[in-house]
Amino acid sequence: MRLGWLIVFALMTVLAILSFSKALKKKIGILSLGAKDERFDNPNQRFMNFVKLVLGQSKLINEPYGVVHFIIFWGFIFICLGELPLIFEGLFPAYSFPILGTNRYFYMIKDLMTALVIVGLCFGLIRRWVIKPAHLSRTPEAAIIVSLIFGVIVTEWIGSGAKVALDPSSSVYSLAIMYQSFATLFSGLSTHTLEVIESAFWWIHMLIVFGFLVYIPNSKHMHLLAVHPNTYFSSLKPIGGQIEKIDLEDEELTELGVNRIESFTWKQLLDSFACGECGRCMNNCPANISGKPLNPKRLISRQLKDHLLEKGAVLNAKGLTSTSDENADALAEIAENDPQAAEILQKSLIGDIVSEEEIWACTTCMSCQVQCPVANEHVNKIINMRQSLVMMDSNFPQELQTSFRNVENNANPWGIGYTERANWASDLDVKLISEQENVDYLFWVGCAGSFDSRAQKVTVAVSKILKAAGINFAILGTEEKCCGDFVRRSGNEYLFQTAAIENVEILNNYNVKKIITTCPHCLNTLKNEYPDFGGNYEVIHHTQFIDQLIKDGKLVLNSKAEFEPQRIVYHDSCYLGRYQQEFNSPRALFNMVPGVELVEMDRHHNKSFCCGAGGGRMWLEEQNDQRVNNLRVEQALDKNAEVIGANCPFCITMMEDGIKDKVDTEKQTVKVLDPAELIAKMIS
Repeated sequence: MRLGWLIVFALMTVLAILSFSKALKKKIGILSLGAKDERFDNPNQRFMNFVKLVLGQSKLINEPYGVVHFIIFWGFIFICLGELPLIFEGLFPAYSFPILGTNRYFYMIKDLMTALVIVGLCFGLIRRWVIKPAHLSRTPEAAIIVSLIFGVIVTEWIGSGAKVALDPSSSVYSLAIMYQSFATLFSGLSTHTLEVIESAFWWIHMLIVFGFLVYIPNSKHMHLLAVHPNTYFSSLKPIGGQIEKIDLEDEELTELGVNRIESFTWKQLLDSFACGECGRCMNNCPANISGKPLNPKRLISRQLKDHLLEKGAVLNAKGLTSTSDENADALAEIAENDPQAAEILQKSLIGDIVSEEEIWACTTCMSCQVQCPVANEHVNKIINMRQSLVMMDSNFPQELQTSFRNVENNANPWGIGYTERANWASDLDVKLISEQENVDYLFWVGCAGSFDSRAQKVTVAVSKILKAAGINFAILGTEEKCCGDFVRRSGNEYLFQTAAIENVEILNNYNVKKIITTCPHCLNTLKNEYPDFGGNYEVIHHTQFIDQLIKDGKLVLNSKAEFEPQRIVYHDSCYLGRYQQEFNSPRALFNMVPGVELVEMDRHHNKSFCCGAGGGRMWLEEQNDQRVNNLRVEQALDKNAEVIGANCPFCITMMEDGIKDKVDTEKQTVKVLDPAELIAKMIS
């Protein structure tokens, strides 16, 4: 290549890299506004998360159309690798690029993968613009990206086809079908014409590649860059233990929760850049599906990101790091001299960007987060905003005010006198831990299991099973208090910490090491959140424990027990399923019962649909046409079952309430049962 053209190429390269770097630096500057977050521990585990989620596409490969994305992803990697010999040999035609440029098998694989990318893109175009699923946006940005990818591939095929036609004897490209096809298409053209085609399309290709490079950090496809650090820095904590403890004793702490975009951590801000807007979160969000205003995709990729970019640009331009009170003088000066910038800085995250209705709609079911292929962490952002509403503004639904007060006064959300907590056990000879030494297990009954008449039936059944198996267990009785699950997820961190500290002190005083509970919410809190307060316990759900007792031969069931044949459709609770990844034990117990035909709902296991009670929603009213539990009951009734199987007291309540709304109980009886209720009837 002539010196003049080399200079032109060098200038193009420098300009593209400078433009790319400038845009990337701007984004990093905006991310740096976020609060500190220690995400640099355990590099080996973090790297494996990156390999699994990005290189392995583990969250996508089993999804509908996931294979298409897998092919496009890996095809794009081979396209990028192919750019190395293409650029080098275009600049220095007399030389071959080492290794890749001389390997015909590389070109064969690259050629095949590139062709599959074209097929995948065509499939994606049809899906997005013809089938038009609601979760996929049809924006100019999407069209530009697809056009650029098409342009990169086709121009390279044409230019390389001309190159092959100029030297058909070369064996390097002999296995590249697309190169050979275009070479055949060009057969009969003069050498000069082929040289012009090769050169022209090489330059066109380079312009498109550089345009792509410049466009990526300035578009929604910033996620192509952000997904790599986002997966690497994803939380290593259990999914149920990711709420960060607020140091309420920190006298310098002036803000509780988040009501300014820059108060989120840098990782929470990075989430918005990593979002690829695939829509899997919104397709699995019970709030969104039931018609509530919350849409997790829109929240992350539009509301928070657009506000972050707008406000972050102004903060950086003005040399500020936040709009907190410590910058009051600077903000006053901006308001006087730059009204447009002041208007942007004065926008409130809660109210102007995210509505209170959206914030309170979340059930904390974690489906959005579990389904997200790029490791975005949606739920904690909502909890952080709830914390601001509750602890800074005292602004929350009236129903929660009642529940909070009940926990404060009687250590349970029902408000029933705490002295009645152990009344369910009055005729069962269940021991109190205060009266028993060397107890192997504490049976943590929970508020529902203690006070709710329906949940008490499960509590009694489990107690009978434990006694039949000869388990040395006891309960706290009136010393047990609300674990604080719904309190924390409703944003009242202060009340939660008060409950947690009191409970941990009691448990540690009795030297409790192992806990059995019937409530998945209590299970998650005791297991994953109490360690932050000095409470480290081995906590197990009753279905897991009973299943193991039977497998170990410690609990013998009556093989002659008779039951009416019953078709049971099983409902995975969010807090045992997604939170603990326990799916097998409840199913195993149901399958041990004679006459049971166990069937699955369409949404099951990690894609199970929430009952609607989590995140404090148990205590909030909702419109009849937006009831999450009614939707779940409809999904169950579609399976023509006599029984809905459940493993959580809140799920049982919500399912039974839904049945009352959906079933004519005078003509049809649909029960909701915990497997322990059936197993208890099989005790020898």
